Amino acid sequence: MKAKICGITHLEDAVMAKRLGSDMLGFVVQPGMLRYVKPEFLRLVKGEVDSPLVAVKLSTSFEDVIEVADYVQVHKVLTREEMEELTTYSAKFILYVPSSIEGVEYLNLINRTLDALVLIDSAKKGTKVDLSMAKRLLDLRPDAGIGGGVTPENVYEFISLNPGWIDVSSGVESSPAKKDFEKMKRLIRAVKDAS
Repeated sequence: MKAKICGITHLEDAVMAKRLGSDMLGFVVQPGMLRYVKPEFLRLVKGEVDSPLVAVKLSTSFEDVIEVADYVQVHKVLTREEMEELTTYSAKFILYVPSSIEGVEYLNLINRTLDALVLIDSAKKGTKVDLSMAKRLLDLRPDAGIGGGVTPENVYEFISLNPGWIDVSSGVESSPAKKDFEKMKRLIRAVKDAS
């Protein structure tokens, strides 16, 4: 099982996440978001760490990050047309799937349309993922990641579903947009011990 630390806004947080064993590092490159960083920040990080970098967007306009990011995570439900458009890019994608009944049909569409990684996350921002629904989705995509309300204290609930990876952002912060090294350490250790 792998760990992805997301919402990184400080270089020292990226370096420490890598040092602690994070398999992927995520960066929100969507303007207007709390944890927003400019795409240039990813270039700076790339000079310091060799982990795969994930650029997180809410739109399908990602020409600004396609050269620097190893993955582009599109964190919204796409239309069939938008999804088919992604097949024209050489980038690797991570697609958000809401942990809801609608997510089942959407996941089936992803599986038929695009070779992409999948992240099962809360259907409503700021809420914990529906774990029973997430389990149903993981039955369809055992390699999917899971996020949405993960903390060092509850990570075992998520690990028990045996996802491909765990995605965490605010659950390992000491204050908004600032990572807590001890929380990252505890969470990553739990994920690695479960592997």
